[in-house]
Amino acid sequence: MKRSAAYKKPQTDSMLDIKEALAKIHSSLALTMKEAGFTAVIPEGIEKGEAPVASGDNGIGYRLEYKSEAAGLRIDYFDTKLNFSISTEVDGDGQFINYDLVSVSLLDPETTDQSDVNYISGEISDTVMAKFCKPDPATQKVKAPKTVSKAAARSGSVYYDSNTLASRLTSSLYPEYRAQYNDNINRYGEFLPEEFFAAGCADAIIATIRQNDPAKMKKLFNLLNEIYLDATNETQSLIVVSILGKMDNDQTLLANCVDYMCDDLLKPTIRVNKFFATGAGKTAKEKLANPPAYKPKKAKRPSITERMLSGAQNQQGRK
Repeated sequence: MKRSAAYKKPQTDSMLDIKEALAKIHSSLALTMKEAGFTAVIPEGIEKGEAPVASGDNGIGYRLEYKSEAAGLRIDYFDTKLNFSISTEVDGDGQFINYDLVSVSLLDPETTDQSDVNYISGEISDTVMAKFCKPDPATQKVKAPKTVSKAAARSGSVYYDSNTLASRLTSSLYPEYRAQYNDNINRYGEFLPEEFFAAGCADAIIATIRQNDPAKMKKLFNLLNEIYLDATNETQSLIVVSILGKMDNDQTLLANCVDYMCDDLLKPTIRVNKFFATGAGKTAKEKLANPPAYKPKKAKRPSITERMLSGAQNQQGRK
């Protein structure tokens, strides 16, 4: 897969400073900490209602700290990194010591926004729940697959996947499909992207393109452009074929996208839509609309969207 080295997330008014980000993380973790039996350690000078953000060791960085009878938790920020640590060992005074590092997340003050806060909070919450909360078998659901954070994708350590695409679309732009997204995971024990988008979310995206409202279009393609540039091949194919391929080579819809879509996404989108207008493309599209019944995972093979994108490229090459 080819990545765009020139792409960099622009700074916007939605960026958060570090203390604000930590305050939001604290707020997001409130229910989890309560359920797990943890209370926040309130630093001196913090007034009622303020987030308990303290200075780090030797006054360097920032810290959120929680304690229960069983363990101590620390969320430490220093030099664009957020460290989450746990201790279950106490000294003679009953203070938790020898904290073990559990996870490290990137928290850059120049790029951090609400989505980064949501991702980090979710990771910490999952860890706390797994270690300190006993699930009720009667109500336990399939654990949702982890999403890829912007920070991780920007670092090049991982690529965006289809689950991250669906999760972010249903969290911000199309919340009416969030329950359907969760049901997809609970039903199959994993996320099946082609079935999910075929069930309505892709049509909602096409409806946004048809309405051509500038604010909604900008928000939609900011997300699609970002994910496409740093996505797996399968996820790129999902965006181009299963979602934007539903424009059916409609020149008005394609024209609506031109001012919002990055070049790396625009070119394959036009190519796939042209392919769908051919006889071979129409046959391929029928297969896409009627995917085979779900079967448990076996050996990895290219998905139908990847095969169709390859077919569109071959069709283009013969012309």
